[in-house]
Amino acid sequence: MPHWFYTYFVHVLSGKGYQLWSGLGSDFGEVTLIGLVMVWWRHHNCHVYHCWRLSWHPHPDHKHPVCRHHHPDYKKIHA
Repeated sequence: MPHWFYTYFVHVLSGKGYQLWSGLGSDFGEVTLIGLVMVWWRHHNCHVYHCWRLSWHPHPDHKHPVCRHHHPDYKKIHA
């Protein structure tokens, strides 16, 4: 590993490494967590266009997960 890379990015107790990880580098973790939440929500939301609800029920026709509001069995029961 090059010395400049170790000084700036790895060794947090050196002057410039500390400045990086206590300043701009601390935002890497926050951006990562927000990105993970967004990816998880997109993976688990309803497959109907513009529906924000979480989906846990596969549709009987096309097997894509939909929320209970868009599931045909829910509409039959609560109609």
